[in-house]
Amino acid sequence: MKKLVISFLLAFVTFAILGGLFANFVFLPQLAIWQEAFPEAVKSSPDFVSGFIVGIIQLFGFIYLMDRLNIDNFKDGAVFGAIATVALWLMIDLQMVSISNIFSYNYVLTDAALSAVMGAIIGALIGWSLKKFA
Repeated sequence: MKKLVISFLLAFVTFAILGGLFANFVFLPQLAIWQEAFPEAVKSSPDFVSGFIVGIIQLFGFIYLMDRLNIDNFKDGAVFGAIATVALWLMIDLQMVSISNIFSYNYVLTDAALSAVMGAIIGALIGWSLKKFA
């Protein structure tokens, strides 16, 4: 149980730092463009509570799956994290492309690339911590 709690805490701090950086430099400027173009459909500022909940769910899922799959090292954690995160966000983003005129394929590619980076870093950290604190 200790390894799961420590893995979660480390991943959560990393998620908050990387999420904050990516939000401020990439996603919030894009949100402003969408809000200007579609003021009735896009909020002027994001609901951080829902984003927080999504992050928590993703972290719990990562830690649970990685522990069950015995992924307990830096390299395998990074690979799992990158693949799982990109797959998750590609599904969400491509669904949004299919139902709206707001999302573009350029946005999808940017989000996939940043998701891969974030997923790899968080996955590597979780993999490492699952073994280190076992």
